[in-house]
Amino acid sequence: MHRTQIYFEQDLFNQVKQMAVRKSQSTSAYIRDVLRTEIEREATTNNIDVSDVLGMWSDYNISQKSLRSKAWGKGK
Repeated sequence: MHRTQIYFEQDLFNQVKQMAVRKSQSTSAYIRDVLRTEIEREATTNNIDVSDVLGMWSDYNISQKSLRSKAWGKGK
């Protein structure tokens, strides 16, 4: 385990200590759990499930040429 030093505002530290007591954990264990949970949540929310929209544009001609043609009219 790695040891580090963190500075907290007093009110935040008081809240952290209260939550640790409620969960019957040491302050350090509570902080590790909260950080681990947040890191796992962040890792899973960055993964976007696109399975519902895969292939939805497969029947459309969305090439650069066709988009320009529609935007500026044919032959321009």
